[in-house]
This record gives sequence, structure tokens and C-alpha cells, in this order.
Amino acid sequence: MKDRRHARGHIAITGASAGIGLAIAKRFARPGNSLSLVARRRGLLESLATEAQQAGAKTFVAEADMADLQQATGWVDAAEQALGPIDVLVLNAGIQKVAPALALSVDDSEAQLRINVMAPLRQARLVAPRMVARGQGTIVIVSSLAGLTHAPQMADYSATKAHVSAFFETLGAELKGTGVHVVTVYPGPVTTDMERAARGKLEDGFLQRNIPTGTPEELASLLESAIERRDPRVVYPKVYGATRFARAASQWLTYRLAPRSK
Repeated sequence: MKDRRHARGHIAITGASAGIGLAIAKRFARPGNSLSLVARRRGLLESLATEAQQAGAKTFVAEADMADLQQATGWVDAAEQALGPIDVLVLNAGIQKVAPALALSVDDSEAQLRINVMAPLRQARLVAPRMVARGQGTIVIVSSLAGLTHAPQMADYSATKAHVSAFFETLGAELKGTGVHVVTVYPGPVTTDMERAARGKLEDGFLQRNIPTGTPEELASLLESAIERRDPRVVYPKVYGATRFARAASQWLTYRLAPRSK
């Protein structure tokens, strides 16, 4: 059967070596697409690049640590020289530290701030004006439901995701009419190594065992559809969609039912 998905040109993905970023990269790996794959672990990126090339995509690999803000943007010019202007910028790289707010180290707190907030803002401020000048492009920010309904034991993480959600939702409103579209993605629990590590640090209880959980592959599919339809946001799993409209009730339940650290 013919693949009906449209080519998207040059797609750059940060945090492409694992989890949601890996699923997004595999989703877009097909003839007609060029992929810039950005993360810290070059070996994993090179394996992914080989797989993407076999699927018909062109690739560029960039080893970059988002905690180093020079590296966070240092790959962009080389990627565009290799594959042309970035058409879709997927800002997915992020870290999550689980601990009571007063127990989290200053280093862990500030690392989340650099990686989850400062790096994607710098990347957007570099790439978005180039898109505006061309009159086209898409920026995707992978935020979190924790940016809407703040999670106990993840105060700093929730704060970083609230920051990027507010910034990119507002950026999307400001760029209307320019040809540049912004998609803000709000994943809830999704089966990744980062999500499993977070669960492992929390008490096992009813909520832990029964909370609706999605897959990176389904999220990548929904993201592609959002880009196609120019939707402003994706909330996944879809059962969590009500959190945007019933935030007070959602927050009360979260504070009341969320598990504590072990």
C-alpha cells in the first residue's frame, strides 16, 4: 500500500537517540525527508541514521549536550549547510529529576532549567526568524502534562515545562500569519526509559498501577497529524485532554493522589 504521509523536507530533532525523540525520527524516516538527529550519544545516533538511510531518508548527525548552551545551538548551521534550511524543528530533548522540592540538589535543579528551558528557547530564537524570513516552517516543543498540572516530587520539572508551554503557546499566537506554525505537545505518562526511571523513584500504589499510559509511537503519529493539520497542540494520551479545561480540579486530584518519593 502506498504511504500517504506527506514528505516534510528537513526535520531536525533534539533528543533523537531514545524515547519520544527516537519514535519521531523513525516516523519521519522515509524518502523525501532529511533528518538532523541531535543528542549526546553519538553511537545511538549513528545507528539511527543508518536505519533512516535504509528507509530512504538523508541524515545529519550532531552530538550535542543541551546542558552546554553553546552546544545547544552550535549544530544548527552545520545541519542547514548539510541538508538545507530546517522545515520542522522538533525540540524534544529534556531531563526529569524526581525528588521532593527541598531535597533536589542545586545542580540537578539548574540542569533541568538549562536543558528543558534555556536550550529550546535559544534554538527557537535562532531558527524561527529564518523560518519567518522564508514564510514557512514548523516548530514543535515537547512539553509535558506536568506543565499544566504540576506534579509533586517534580516541582522543578513541572516549573520548566510550565515555562516552555507558556512561551511556545504565546510564540504560536505571535507568529500567526507569518507562515510559521508552532505545535505544543503535552505528553502524559508515555512508556520510555525516562518515564520508567521516574516511576521507579515513587511509591507503588493504585495510581501508579492504573494511570493511563501511552506509547511513543502513537504520540509520534499524532504529532505528524498535528503538523499536517496545523493544530496548535497535542495532548496525549487523549484521556488527559480535560486537564486544560478543568485545571483546578485536575490539580487538586494530583496533589491529593500523587505518590510520594520512596
